[in-house]
Amino acid sequence: MTGAGAPPDGIEPFVILEVAGDERTEGFSAALVRAGHPPARVLDYARFIEAPDRLSDLFPEGRGLLRIDSPGGDPRIRRALLRLAGLSEDAGEATRLRPEHAFQRGLAAALRLARRVVPPGVALTHEAETVALFYDKRICHAAMAAHGLPVPRALPPAGSFDALVEAMRAAGLSRVFVKPRFGSGAAGIAALTVARNGIVAESAAEHVPGAGAGVLHHSHRLRRYRGPAAVALIDAILAQDAHVEQWVPKAGLDGGPCDLRVLVIGGEPAHIVLRKARGPITNLDLGGRRADAEALRALAPPAVWEAMRADCRRFARLFPQTFHVAFDVALTVGLRRHVFFEANAFGDLIRRVRHEGLAPYEWQVARLPGWIAARRPVGLAA
Repeated sequence: MTGAGAPPDGIEPFVILEVAGDERTEGFSAALVRAGHPPARVLDYARFIEAPDRLSDLFPEGRGLLRIDSPGGDPRIRRALLRLAGLSEDAGEATRLRPEHAFQRGLAAALRLARRVVPPGVALTHEAETVALFYDKRICHAAMAAHGLPVPRALPPAGSFDALVEAMRAAGLSRVFVKPRFGSGAAGIAALTVARNGIVAESAAEHVPGAGAGVLHHSHRLRRYRGPAAVALIDAILAQDAHVEQWVPKAGLDGGPCDLRVLVIGGEPAHIVLRKARGPITNLDLGGRRADAEALRALAPPAVWEAMRADCRRFARLFPQTFHVAFDVALTVGLRRHVFFEANAFGDLIRRVRHEGLAPYEWQVARLPGWIAARRPVGLAA
């Protein structure tokens, strides 16, 4: 590629570490071609772990860009990552929820291995330490709070429902979110209410009684648990190590709560999607409805909206070696402030939303030259 729009030396070739057939991989590669670049070369996580030199061979000139995509939930990839971390596991049922710290260790090991085997002139879109931070809800929540981002009040870790209720009473809270410390896609998350008229938990986790706290499955369908069933569900989630935080009421639209997924690319907020729901969990794959973020922006005071964007920008820029990060954030009831819930390392699969006329992967391709030129270490100590 030549001319005024040519990228600086070092961006091509483009290689993607991916899961075969993933929508992210296909979307990014198509955006490259539309921008006049050669198509990306791809390498599956499992094949890379089996023979790491395959990755270095894709950069014969010692330079280029390695895009790190989400490993997803493919059991084959999961087993490969666990083996890389020196662990083993019977994949079992695909929907079963397990403690995810071992999987995250494998993913971090894969990213460190990728950094070691590619030439120094190759830029990576993600670094192992940042991905590990974003996957750990407890530590990420603490990091956002430490850097002045408004976050829900966190409760200390609890090992049982009874211990959690004690902590809630001490904090003066009747409603909390109980989240598996590691994980994504709202798998295993429960919105819990403990009140005089009963105990209610809403979750897509399906609890199967058994030895210990029983077994959890991700059903991809929200349901309400009441009374003893809710207690058993929360006990099972807490047994896998959970992060617990205050249930902050979100601003509402069309009779239900809503929140935002904000994609920051190269340190700048870009694409925003509004997620509406009838209940407390807004994830789109659990029944949440996609809407235009302008509907909420039009109602919010401009200063509140810009403060939310500024906080997204400020926190993302602590990680200049990470090309994109997506935040789950909401405006609160009354639209007078915003609150951050999570940061996502692989949250760029945002459909039917444009920023300055470009879809997310098109905007990423356009931002790559400036990001590669501007990268410099900052980190959480900044």
